[in-house]
Amino acid sequence: MTSAPGDGPRGTRRRRAVAVPVAALVVFTGLGVVTAFGGLGDAPDRPPKQLGPGSILDQEQFLTTFVGSRATVEPGTFDAPDKHVVEIEMEVTNKGDTTTLVGRPNDKGYNSPFFAGSLLKLTPEIKMEYGPDAFASADGVQSGQLQPGMPTKVVIKYELPNGQRVPERVRMDVGTFEFSEGITLTPGWHLVTEDAVDETRPSLTVAAQVTLPVQSEGASG
Repeated sequence: MTSAPGDGPRGTRRRRAVAVPVAALVVFTGLGVVTAFGGLGDAPDRPPKQLGPGSILDQEQFLTTFVGSRATVEPGTFDAPDKHVVEIEMEVTNKGDTTTLVGRPNDKGYNSPFFAGSLLKLTPEIKMEYGPDAFASADGVQSGQLQPGMPTKVVIKYELPNGQRVPERVRMDVGTFEFSEGITLTPGWHLVTEDAVDETRPSLTVAAQVTLPVQSEGASG
């Protein structure tokens, strides 16, 4: 028997090839690539993490737990009044293999290799001539150092001006660190910065905003 035109060896009809315009293939391929890389245009900047008491932030150079905040009264001497202070407590582990410094909170926007330099902004603003104290504390002994691999209590402490009420909460804008091999920066740890859009100093990146209620321990408003 002679097969009908277009039939295969066993009477199976051959499928006709479907022509797809090259332009359509290009469009589909392009859409696939766009989808895979997150859509058209630049991806929006990732907003800072919103953290609270007990939260942990990996800062690359340090692993930090934000324990809490409290207001206390330090008794004055015979010629000085009581001091109303606010303390912010953290547990900080130096993840490096060398000792580093606690440093001071960063109120000038400068890059810093030290832990407290990653505290980019405190709200309410701390109005002190030299800024708040920052120190490590172990068994009642204060220190300015963070030993490698050792979880250490770190306290940020500032005095409230006369007449200023104890805040209900404090908020910290916190940065993270990255290691530079020395191509454009001094070798070592540096705070992460935003991409520079001009010749001015790039701003420091806020990785997390940490809000801590202030627990009152004898401080009065």
